[in-house]
Amino acid sequence: MALSARDKKSLLALIEKAQLVYLLTRYPRKQVLDDAGDVAKLETGLADMRAAANELSEKIREDHALVRWDELAKKPDSPELAWRVAKRVTPTVIRELMPLLEGQPEAAFFLRPEAPAKRAKARTATKKADGKRRRRSQNGEPSR
Repeated sequence: MALSARDKKSLLALIEKAQLVYLLTRYPRKQVLDDAGDVAKLETGLADMRAAANELSEKIREDHALVRWDELAKKPDSPELAWRVAKRVTPTVIRELMPLLEGQPEAAFFLRPEAPAKRAKARTATKKADGKRRRRSQNGEPSR
């Protein structure tokens, strides 16, 4: 899909701001929320992301439904809520929208967060259907 100049500019701004917020979320939550400067950076970054997202065309929003656009559009009431929004929305924004900028020189050095690893389901111990233990014959061969 070819991007218009306006969409390209908005995407670059959105991902640039999202990267700053993403880097803040890589620090421990308590460390960021206890520092007023970091909280201000987090809230400013989310506000800048919100402004850049408003500039995107409706077509991009529809094509990338995995991004929680409604959650990004709301202004968080508290630093705790801002942290949660940043942790939920920012990696998805970067992961989903970066392929649109492939081949652009401005996006060459942007971060690319990996998708969260899927956890393997725990195996449950299964019983044998007949419930009997197999015995060996006297010569050591398994019985049939």
